[in-house]
Amino acid sequence: MVHLSSYQVHLKNPIKTNQIMNIYKHSTKDNTNIYFHQHNLIADAGHLPKLLSFFLLMDIDEPLLLIIDGDNATGTYEVILNEFQGAIEDISCRAQYIPAQMYQCASITV
Repeated sequence: MVHLSSYQVHLKNPIKTNQIMNIYKHSTKDNTNIYFHQHNLIADAGHLPKLLSFFLLMDIDEPLLLIIDGDNATGTYEVILNEFQGAIEDISCRAQYIPAQMYQCASITV
């Protein structure tokens, strides 16, 4: 079942290149879209140059928004938690939607 979830993530350490590569690999093999957003930066995890640029330019002292959309949003969330283990200081759910909620609204807030 398709879900859309968003999370506010506070990092305590920078994300390493091998962690970024693993998220990229997961996003390209799974039927799930992963997006990272902070201020004027946004990255689709399925596009490696944008993903690398995002983590290079992001401000570690500011929270980032993680958006997961797809068939296995919960599994993808667990993969990201495991991959970024040790770098995440705090993570909290901002919004979760099921298909019925997404399709009845003209727009949704993440």
